[in-house]
Amino acid sequence: MIGFHLKKIFTDFSVDIGFSDPSRGGEREGRGHLTVLFGPSGTGKSLILNMLSGIITPDDGYIWLNGDELFNREKGINVPMRKRKIGFVFQEYSLFPHFTVAENIVYGINSKADPKKKLGELLELFRLNGKEEKYPRELSGGQKQRVAIARAIASDPKLLLLDEPLSALDERIREKLQQDLLKLKSFLRIPVIYVTHNLQEAFTLADHIIVVNDGSIVESGEKEMIFLNPRKRLTAKFLGVKNIFPCTVAETSENYFICDFDGIKVKTNPDSRFNEGDKAFLCIKPPDIRLIINDKQVDNIFEVTVSHVIPLEKTQRIFLKFPRTRFNLIMDLEKLACEKWKIELGDKVKVSMRKDRIFLAE
Repeated sequence: MIGFHLKKIFTDFSVDIGFSDPSRGGEREGRGHLTVLFGPSGTGKSLILNMLSGIITPDDGYIWLNGDELFNREKGINVPMRKRKIGFVFQEYSLFPHFTVAENIVYGINSKADPKKKLGELLELFRLNGKEEKYPRELSGGQKQRVAIARAIASDPKLLLLDEPLSALDERIREKLQQDLLKLKSFLRIPVIYVTHNLQEAFTLADHIIVVNDGSIVESGEKEMIFLNPRKRLTAKFLGVKNIFPCTVAETSENYFICDFDGIKVKTNPDSRFNEGDKAFLCIKPPDIRLIINDKQVDNIFEVTVSHVIPLEKTQRIFLKFPRTRFNLIMDLEKLACEKWKIELGDKVKVSMRKDRIFLAE
């Protein structure tokens, strides 16, 4: 279990971020728990890992791990990096080029462990059998990263830090290594903190997500809550939500809200954070916009005009113009549906916004 509050000030950037392991005292305690630091590049995610590991010293704050204080500015505590029992995996592998695979892994093995037995376990776990005598220059990118992770956990760390470990790999290798990391998470039974700006990676691996921007937390919570119902506009933007409209809560009731953006009235689920007259952001993802072919009795039906179409891998991204407003609505529609219903520029179509898929953000 880990908790920290870290402060670091630079000339043009600062970090002020706090976190307490959500598995502490809960049903996940004693199991591997993976927290993702998610956000755009340059927001301080890697800096947080460097401060946790001891590579960089915070200006203020504290770090505790399994009840032990690793850093506390007020108490004058700053445990050296080599004594923190933290494994760290970097994006660029950082293997010893003159060591074989076996030598790289053995270098990290705890002196109390049986090196031969531990090496065999790690080679098996990371699918490296038969590569023991290879040098890093003879390995693929995915193999190098598996060696780096094996070396990081060879010392039986109490915390594992991974700084965008898959970003330099192609998609096929990334997917395979994600499976390895999921297996590793249950095997390790220690907290893991993982940095990425890749949405798919974050959703696949995370138990808990911390959304970071400009050195501070935008939002933090369980994976499903953050991805399905983010509470902050910035989080929604980072998660790729394309339809974000400033609105006013025009009407409230126990079962629904009516929100108004630029004269357009939209029915949403109620949200206890907002009262009638409050300003908010109305958000809905492009796949949750539905094309209406028949006159179905559903909420939030609008007639709009097709203003632009962009082909994507599996769908068509359709830009829809509301009449007499400055807003566009973005819908993702399967290519077969576009062909079937002959959606073309300038067409007037009816679409619906599913009330249960709309969320309000601050």
